[in-house]
Amino acid sequence: MKHTLKKFLFLLLLVQLASWLTSCSAITRPPAAAAFMDSYNNDKATMSFAFSYYAGDLERSHASEYGASSEWWGDIHITRYISDDYFTFGWGLQFLTPFLQSGFVSPYFGLTGWANFWSLTALPVSKFNDPEDKSFLDHYSGGGMIIEQIPLNDSWKLGLTQHISRNGRENTTYNNFFNSNLKIPSPHPVFYTEIGGGFYAHKKINDDSKISFEFRYGRDIDEKRNRFAFTIDYWFSSTPIPYGGNDIMRAYAQKNIEKMTKMNTINKDSLHQTNTNSDTLHAIKRQWFRLPDSSQTISNIYAPQKSVVTVTSKEICYSEETHSVWLKQDVGNLYYQVSEDSIDYCGPAVSKNIAAVSVLEGGLFTLLGYQLTQNPIASIALGTTSAIGLWGLFKFGFDPEELQPKVYPKLCSEKHTKEQVIEWLKQYPCNGVFKTKELKKMK
Repeated sequence: MKHTLKKFLFLLLLVQLASWLTSCSAITRPPAAAAFMDSYNNDKATMSFAFSYYAGDLERSHASEYGASSEWWGDIHITRYISDDYFTFGWGLQFLTPFLQSGFVSPYFGLTGWANFWSLTALPVSKFNDPEDKSFLDHYSGGGMIIEQIPLNDSWKLGLTQHISRNGRENTTYNNFFNSNLKIPSPHPVFYTEIGGGFYAHKKINDDSKISFEFRYGRDIDEKRNRFAFTIDYWFSSTPIPYGGNDIMRAYAQKNIEKMTKMNTINKDSLHQTNTNSDTLHAIKRQWFRLPDSSQTISNIYAPQKSVVTVTSKEICYSEETHSVWLKQDVGNLYYQVSEDSIDYCGPAVSKNIAAVSVLEGGLFTLLGYQLTQNPIASIALGTTSAIGLWGLFKFGFDPEELQPKVYPKLCSEKHTKEQVIEWLKQYPCNGVFKTKELKKMK
């Protein structure tokens, strides 16, 4: 079933590529946010298929002898993303409109922009040939979006979005063909500026596929309309066909594979199947550890200074028999082993200050409130309430240890003696398989 689905989606991709050559629409709306955020650090391409339903004060379809106007009540988005560490580039199709998208992406924060394909390619060329040509502005549709994301656990993530965009609807006028009574349709878009925000819930189905449910509100500041969007987005990682993904990230992945051939690792899920209580590590508050180099870890690596490599872990044990330490990946289900001579303990990890994000959110909601109410006091009250609410949600609604840790220049700058390190490690003794598994020697 899974193979059949992927084959069908690949054929759909071919249809998408063919549509790029035939599509002529210039209308875009804000794309789904979750798949873009999930493209971070992915050495493969991310294929996204989303359906959006629109409601609110839509321009309903009506026609007369002079013309017709209508606003789409729904559309299908087909998008392909490739990632280069913190930068993601995407291209796709929104119903009949080919578009390009790019931006900054990280586990917790994203910034993206998009535009319809023709305004970025063919139209600038025509404007270069004719400086008086206004077709670029007449056909431009796109926008920008800020995204904040919080991982709840290995399966669920929540996100908040704020966007400003130039959306549009179809408008068709009918002109007489020369002096006859024959009416010739002349389609052209009618654009409007929208500002708004929303949220999404993102669920992991398996390692290769995920799904999200997104709600977005937008205020049309040109025609004073309120619009709503409900989006279901399904995406998966795919091998580059015929190109895509990222060679640099594949090189990093290959390095990790090479590391694992030289390190002892144990999958946490495999230990659960044995039902052996002794085969567990000690749970600790998220702690910083210093290592001599990045080749001795498969966790996320932080470098507060050029000469310092640090990792975090929330589980640990120390084996005196093998003179080694076991740590758990900060993101993932693997335990990995390092030598007692290759580790030093630092202070506890603290989360980044979320005040700046709260202030930003408050400012955006203040602007949105003013567009809705035209009342400065009410808009400031809405912005202040939103900022305080977001701060309280992050502060008390989520485990602070799940948030991105604060990295500062003096992190792990203090070195302990070997005796101090061993004395500190002894409070977390290993049991079971961790106690006796011999340490692999780095080649």
